[in-house]
Amino acid sequence: MLERKILLSVLLVLCLTFTPGCWSRKELNELAVVMALGIDTHEDGYAISAQVLNSAEAGSKKGGSMGSLPAVTYKSVGKTIPDALQRMLSMAPRMPYLSHVRVLVFGEDLARSGVSDVLDYISRNHQLRTDFFMLVAKNGKAAEILEVVTPFEYVPANSLYSSILISEKKWAATGKVTLQQFVTELKRSGSDPVLSGVQLSGSLAEGQSMENVKQINPSTLLQHTGLGVFKGDRLVGWLGEPPSKAVNYVLNRVDTTTGFIACPDDGIVGFAVNRADTTLDVKLNADGTPAFSAELEIEADVNAVQCAIDISQPAVIDELEKDIEDKFNANIRKHIGLVQQRYGADVFGFGEVLHRKYPDVWKKYRDHWGESFKTMSIRVDTDVAIRRVGSIIQPLNQKVDEP
Repeated sequence: MLERKILLSVLLVLCLTFTPGCWSRKELNELAVVMALGIDTHEDGYAISAQVLNSAEAGSKKGGSMGSLPAVTYKSVGKTIPDALQRMLSMAPRMPYLSHVRVLVFGEDLARSGVSDVLDYISRNHQLRTDFFMLVAKNGKAAEILEVVTPFEYVPANSLYSSILISEKKWAATGKVTLQQFVTELKRSGSDPVLSGVQLSGSLAEGQSMENVKQINPSTLLQHTGLGVFKGDRLVGWLGEPPSKAVNYVLNRVDTTTGFIACPDDGIVGFAVNRADTTLDVKLNADGTPAFSAELEIEADVNAVQCAIDISQPAVIDELEKDIEDKFNANIRKHIGLVQQRYGADVFGFGEVLHRKYPDVWKKYRDHWGESFKTMSIRVDTDVAIRRVGSIIQPLNQKVDEP
């Protein structure tokens, strides 16, 4: 019996050595929880903007116990990012804590000069997770984006995060790109990354005031503005709404979106895409050169009929499907060509397809793929199926023959 008690005591002591408890705990009142991080270039290195949660005020729906905002943006400059964050301690009363960063914003000047050095720090920092979203401040600085008071979400970083999710899911002209996704595209042979853009719509001065969200029509809002094209780690240009949608279709990143086609005589028919799958492939021509293809399968619903057509007829539905297919084929091929010729950046990943299927052929192109990509043949083939036409059949403005 005594031996059993001794053995049990020894086991308990051993267990204690493997359960150190909260030795690395950090109390909330000791930390400045950073919700969004902005990085801009500066003549002395980097200008860092950190949107910090004001925990004493965030829980109140009336502007906080002292009437202040639920977030504060601190700024500092340093030779490196950690240097700038350390210098922030001269203003912030607490140590910046980066584990809850939801959005990372690059200023456009920084993005155009290259983001590799920034990503090196971000990837090395053990505090930072890899699931936050990355954006580029189009035609502006990241600091400006983090200074705007936003509606709906009380913490501006949460508003920016939520708007990325909803616009990517429902609009299809933007994309939620995480650090892990961006680095994977950057380092993978035969592909270039993209990042969504965000810019101010309105005056920065008015957007910094709480009065901005006390109006029915806020003076200043944050607006997502398509995709930024990277070649390597450098931003080389911007894509508007149609080409950004084309990129996302090819990348299989479209959830739902809307579109329209012209009627045979006059007016339009609107449709909603509710499923889109894309398959990329490559074959070799007789001379050994690659020929790429993008095959799209689209499921859509008719959501607006603004012309005199009888959508109860199967032949009319077949014709609509054919017209939608033609529009997809023409638009996506056009915008693939635009990216090829204007930027020479393979944001679609065709080079990766070649690398996987014909590794020996890829070796001939990998050192100059950007230039070779400009001349590559790419075929687009779309198959559209209309599943639903709504709860009514005929357009409400269609004339009814009276007896």
